[in-house]
Amino acid sequence: LSSKAFATCEIASALLTQFFVVKRLASNGSNMTLSCRFYKQKYPEVEDVVMVNVRSIAEMGAYVYLLEYNNIEGMILLSELSRRRIRSINKLIRVGKTEPVVVIRVDKNKGYIDLSKRRVSPEDVEKCTERFSKAKAVNSILRHVADIMGFDNQKLEELYEKTAWYFEEKHNYKVTAFDVFKQCAVDPSLLDECGLEPEVKESLLSNIQRKLVSQAVKIRADIECACYGYEGIDAVKTALRAGLALSTEELPIKINLIAPPLYVMTTSTPEKADGLKALESAIEVIKETIEKLGGVFKVQMAPKVVTATDEADLARKMERAEAENAEVSGDEEDDNEVGIKYKMDDDGADDKDDKDIEFEGSGDEEDDKQEE
Repeated sequence: LSSKAFATCEIASALLTQFFVVKRLASNGSNMTLSCRFYKQKYPEVEDVVMVNVRSIAEMGAYVYLLEYNNIEGMILLSELSRRRIRSINKLIRVGKTEPVVVIRVDKNKGYIDLSKRRVSPEDVEKCTERFSKAKAVNSILRHVADIMGFDNQKLEELYEKTAWYFEEKHNYKVTAFDVFKQCAVDPSLLDECGLEPEVKESLLSNIQRKLVSQAVKIRADIECACYGYEGIDAVKTALRAGLALSTEELPIKINLIAPPLYVMTTSTPEKADGLKALESAIEVIKETIEKLGGVFKVQMAPKVVTATDEADLARKMERAEAENAEVSGDEEDDNEVGIKYKMDDDGADDKDDKDIEFEGSGDEEDDKQEE
């Protein structure tokens, strides 16, 4: 080859090499792993229990990554590894192991986070593990959506702002998004308030339904049922039993007393529509029965899907009602109406026999027996 042709070949080879280098860099950039912290706050608070992965072990202690906070670094001092005398560090902690620890000091300016393993109680371990599992599931869903939409880390954080962190602030609970996402599988309208673009919302719902659809939803309704006539509590018993008669193995209906005349009805099912229909039918039967017997009926809250937050509110309300009933227990003889309390089996099924229903009487048990 002539020198001119040789030079031309060298230039072509250099250009071809440069092309493949640029292509490889672009490919690496597109395959960059998306990452974002699980919660809105960038750093944990003192006494928070967090999940970490051990990175390395040094003379002063163990260096770890805080998995819930985008792998920021923390340190477990040797003195915080165990309450006992340390004979072998490797028996207490190993590189690559994931475990919960408690935060004992945070310097946000310098980025120092000191942690302790010996101060973590068994209850803390259980709660942290459950929270981390839920937060990780939410993170997996959002990262997959971001990957499909071609988002970078900044866009992923914006998606977190509109969804997981939004629900976290709204309910003041770190893993609220997990419960909300479960409800979204059967009620997509819950995402309307997030302000997502249609294609992003569609992708998010698709991922939620694929990963969380197996979870059953809980549906609840609040009703008032009372009878101030001659039939009294017997009318209420008859009406509520008529509603419970619609309970099936697939759609078990439960009725709990909050405070007379207020009762809460619940059912659990993977299909929202079936659960709503079951409670609506039971409510209609109770209404017709109590009104025929001269009683009154009112729907305080129509059947709807409830979250873990709603369940916690209901539990607190029932505890307050029990406390108030205990305070006025001495005045039970003056009450015109008696409450009904339904025992719940662990499997969710309610027997309709009298033996599974406790009647809290007003002190006139003998009169009740004669009437029966």
